[in-house]
Amino acid sequence: MSIQPRSLLSITLFAMIGASGYVSGAEQKPTSANVIRGLGERVPAGAKNISLSRLFKVYSFEKDGLKYVQINSLTDQVLTVMIVTPGAQQQLPVGSAAQTPMAIVNDENAKPLGMVTAAATCPCSSQVVYDDPYVRIVVIYGANGEYIQTVTINKQTTHEK
Repeated sequence: MSIQPRSLLSITLFAMIGASGYVSGAEQKPTSANVIRGLGERVPAGAKNISLSRLFKVYSFEKDGLKYVQINSLTDQVLTVMIVTPGAQQQLPVGSAAQTPMAIVNDENAKPLGMVTAAATCPCSSQVVYDDPYVRIVVIYGANGEYIQTVTINKQTTHEK
């Protein structure tokens, strides 16, 4: 039995259409129970700017034991969103810098002040934008104020009590 190219195309299209319907049906629409109000928004409703820098805006959110930090530009562009809860730190796929790697520093020798030394070959600067008992967040930015990268410095290791 041979299959003609035209028949094969019809079978392939039918399979693709059927599969796309199956995938769409399986996707769940977010409900109010699993949405964090304001997270990822340019101007998060009800959230206060808690930035330690005059060059960036920072908003903090909590849900289900996780703490989220969102960093925005002064023009309210969402740059990045990350989970800063110890043991669960990660960058979320939200914001214009979502594809930029987030550096997480665990420096045992820097524990008392959370200080880290870094070298760069760009005309850039850095500012602390967020600080809590567990983590310090530093934004590296260029000579024209453009966002380059976020560095998260852990102040306490996970084995401390």
